[in-house]
Formats: sequence, C-alpha cells, structure tokens
Amino acid sequence: MSTRLGGSLPPIALAASVLLVGCASGSPQSGAATFRDEHAGQAARMAAATKAVELEISRLSPAPSSAQLAGLARAAAQAHGDAARASAWNVAGRGEEGAEEEDVPRAETQVTEGAGEMASAMSALQAYAKGPSAASLARYMSELAGGQTQWNEGISQLWYLAHASDPPTI
Repeated sequence: MSTRLGGSLPPIALAASVLLVGCASGSPQSGAATFRDEHAGQAARMAAATKAVELEISRLSPAPSSAQLAGLARAAAQAHGDAARASAWNVAGRGEEGAEEEDVPRAETQVTEGAGEMASAMSALQAYAKGPSAASLARYMSELAGGQTQWNEGISQLWYLAHASDPPTI
C-alpha cells in the first residue's frame, strides 16, 4: 500500500470517516445547540412575558381595580401568545420509537408541554381578569406550577447540552 499524498483513501478509512461525521452531526450537543439557535429569542420573550404577568399579579390589590385587571389581561394575553407559539415548536424525533428516551427529544417535549400548560394558565388568568373568581385564580396557579416545572427542567437541560449559560427559565 502506498503512502503518497493525494492518493485515494482505502475504502475502510473512507467508510469510517463517513460514520464518524454522521455520529457527530447527531450528537445531543448539536441537537440542543440547534434548538437553542432556533428558539432562544422566542424562549427569552416567553420568559420575560411570564415575569411581566407575575409583576402585574404582585401589584393587584385585594379588590382589583378595572385598570389593574386591564393591565393583567394585556400581560396575560402577551404571555399566552408567546406560550402558544412555543408549545407548537417541532420536537426532534416526535413519534419515533425510543425518541422519548433520548436527552434532546425528552427535553424538547418538556419545553413544549410546559409551554402548553403555561398557555392554559394564561387563559385562566385572562378569564380571571374578565371576572375575578377564586376558581379561575386556582386554575391559573395549578397550570402555572406544572408548566413552570416542565419548562424550566427542559430548557435548562437543553441549554446545558448546548454548553450555553443563562437558560430563559420562568
């Protein structure tokens, strides 16, 4: 076998290099980095909108005024829209057997399901703003807790796998 430069690679070396490139392109790090690149801006907007809702809630008096409720309704509508869009993000491997056992698809699923619960929470808050009731506030709190947990776990895992700091947690 010749060792001259510019010669053709032995077939086994060529096959091995193709396999290595294929494996590297499907790594959890690259999948998480792709997710982060595609969704970081929207995720940050959703986190900020949710925090704005929390601020509006903290400003409510025991008997909220119509101005307070209007501000809450606007903030909840913005957060609802952001969360609804995030809940529709594509999840890598959705529907494929075994995909839910892999880190990136599992974390992406947590993020989108958490966003869906957050959208439901914001709907409940919008109902509260139209007619304050203990039931709509309780529904908001319940949906918010579950949504925050799923979102924060998933988004933190994706940022970790992408070797990025400061995930947009809620």
